[in-house]
Amino acid sequence: MKTFSRKSCPVLISAISFFAFSSGLFAASAPLPLNPTVSALRDAAGGDIGYSLAEHTGQVNYVATAKSRPIPLLSRPDASAETRALEFVASYGKAFGIGAPKQLKTVKVGGKDEVGMEHVRLQQLHKGIPVTGGEMTVHLRGNSVVSVLAKTLPGLDALDVTPKITSADAEDIVRELLKKRGIGNAILSTPKLEVFNKGLLQGNKQATHLAWFIEAKRLGVREYIWVDAENSAVLLAFSQLPDARSRKIYDANSSDSLSGALVQSEGQTPTGDPDADAAYLFSGHTYDYFKNKHGRDSFDGFGAPIISTVHYCPSLAECPYGNAFWDGTQMVYGDGFSAADDVDAHELTHAVTENSAGLYYYSQSGALNESFSDIFGETVDQGNKAGTDTAAVRWLIGEDVPGLGAIRNMKTPAAFSDPAKVKDSNFKCDIGDGDQGGVHSNSGVPNHAYQLMVDGGSYNGQTITGIGLTKAGKIQYRALTQYLTSGSNFLDDFNALQSACTDLIGTVGITAANCTQVKKAVTAVQMDSPICAKPAAPALCPSGTSASSLFFDGLEASGSNFATNDFTIWGIVQGFAKTGSLSIFGKSQDNSSDSYYKMTKSVALPTGARMQFDHAFEFESDSAGRYDGGVVEYSTNNGITWADAGKLMAAGYQYNGAIISGTGNPLAGRSAFTADSFGYGATQMNLGVLAGKNVRFRFRMASDDLGASLGWFIDNIRIYQCK
Repeated sequence: MKTFSRKSCPVLISAISFFAFSSGLFAASAPLPLNPTVSALRDAAGGDIGYSLAEHTGQVNYVATAKSRPIPLLSRPDASAETRALEFVASYGKAFGIGAPKQLKTVKVGGKDEVGMEHVRLQQLHKGIPVTGGEMTVHLRGNSVVSVLAKTLPGLDALDVTPKITSADAEDIVRELLKKRGIGNAILSTPKLEVFNKGLLQGNKQATHLAWFIEAKRLGVREYIWVDAENSAVLLAFSQLPDARSRKIYDANSSDSLSGALVQSEGQTPTGDPDADAAYLFSGHTYDYFKNKHGRDSFDGFGAPIISTVHYCPSLAECPYGNAFWDGTQMVYGDGFSAADDVDAHELTHAVTENSAGLYYYSQSGALNESFSDIFGETVDQGNKAGTDTAAVRWLIGEDVPGLGAIRNMKTPAAFSDPAKVKDSNFKCDIGDGDQGGVHSNSGVPNHAYQLMVDGGSYNGQTITGIGLTKAGKIQYRALTQYLTSGSNFLDDFNALQSACTDLIGTVGITAANCTQVKKAVTAVQMDSPICAKPAAPALCPSGTSASSLFFDGLEASGSNFATNDFTIWGIVQGFAKTGSLSIFGKSQDNSSDSYYKMTKSVALPTGARMQFDHAFEFESDSAGRYDGGVVEYSTNNGITWADAGKLMAAGYQYNGAIISGTGNPLAGRSAFTADSFGYGATQMNLGVLAGKNVRFRFRMASDDLGASLGWFIDNIRIYQCK
């Protein structure tokens, strides 16, 4: 984990409505009109069901039944759990965007758990190719279904699965990307094809692509990268390396070696090295917690050795190393970091997460990944009778790290400029991929929810009675290991925690009243609220007036109103439009380029003229800067000279960053549309200062000399008056 990074980044959008149980355990708003498949689910359950819809697809992504009224199946109770789960899919899969069981592959089947339930995890496929983040979990009690969580992608029938670039091409693109990021000597996994839609991870509408997935690894590096298999764009790249009882402790001796000297194994006496002894002791405490409280034998559930390396330094310049991380195999500590018991438990929990929900370390799923490590790190810390546990530091993370101290506060996230709820000024909504999409800062929201579950308190209109560490920990563990999937977001966790609590009623003293408090806690921190809503599409005209078009092109006809200086970059494409089926698309380039798509004729502007257009973009960016981008320009002399239209933008999307200098982009230093729009939005411009002139516009896009993302989609270009 880059546990101690403090960067801002983009987060996601999700809008939802819920049917309410009569018990009141689920959030409710005005009832939704039921579509036939949802009606069938409700009728099968014999009463109201709790459910939610994904904004980006309109499909059901969550269903839960009242405990006394599960959805019955025809299969015999002694049929395999997989058979029963697939029967449910055959009957009701259309509600979740799944047409037939053959569109799913079984990933994991769990035996009966402590409350007699079984859990089947399914991976969505399109023509045999997995959908990135497309998963469904079906939760069974005998021959009945209790709940279902799904992240699925419908409408894939027309998607071609024949790649236009080879796997070797994709590897070359990844090597160039790693070079730009200063990562050398990484080992690349064998490329595999996936159906990739970034909106499935972000909760909004985006284009679907066939992509090559490649993992790049070396010491201290674990990059997940998706490359468009049609046009070679890098669709998404982020680090899956979270910074972080058969125990083995190694000493790197201030080097970057993770195969240093073995200094302590299970059952051996202390070494006398405080770092090694702390890593041994606290990894044991963490093992004991998961084994004794949840019946989990090591991080994988099957007794895997717990390996730690202390005194690690990635280089002489970074020694001593001020961090810790889980690298997919072991825990790694810079000097002193193993001394904090919550840090040790935090890192080992990343391993538990990887071997259960598998949460991507990006955006909301990454914030949940970090939060679960904080949750169980602090739970171990408060229960192991070691370290500093006074009231003043009880909810601090890392308070015992020598020379550094705490880096997060679960009770008062604002103490470290982290958000305590979704609609908090500290919530990171910057567009750009710094901090993996806000994984460290935005974890403050579910962290705060946990503290409220445990201790109770009054916050944001909710008065919560605490249920204590034991009950809250059981509920969190069940949500993580049985309900969440790789792309789960805050809303999924909001649902999962309530279902997990309902399942556990009657165990370790958990009651229905406790579950009411769980709901209050997650409601207080707004985990069911839209995340960083993008600017709403502005109304074309004020109330009482309507638009009278001077120019309009929805791109569904010939496209003769426009021309470009580079047909290899710009064109009319099908498949990702705001309305209709066609839009303008400018493909991002992996070399220094400067191109445009322009109107071929000017429009005479009267007083009060406006312009509005729909667009979506993904331009190359990372925590170091915004490398590519697009601008809108206008000409009043038939295209001889052009001026930037940024100052005319009055509503909706406006320029959101400056393009970085020094990497070869012709627009370097200029404000532009940069990074990620998270789907379609609209930009409106006030053209009043141009009244009386003949004006035409162009959309100009430029890239730097290395690396590319997707590009720019533009639709429904309108110049008009309000009358």
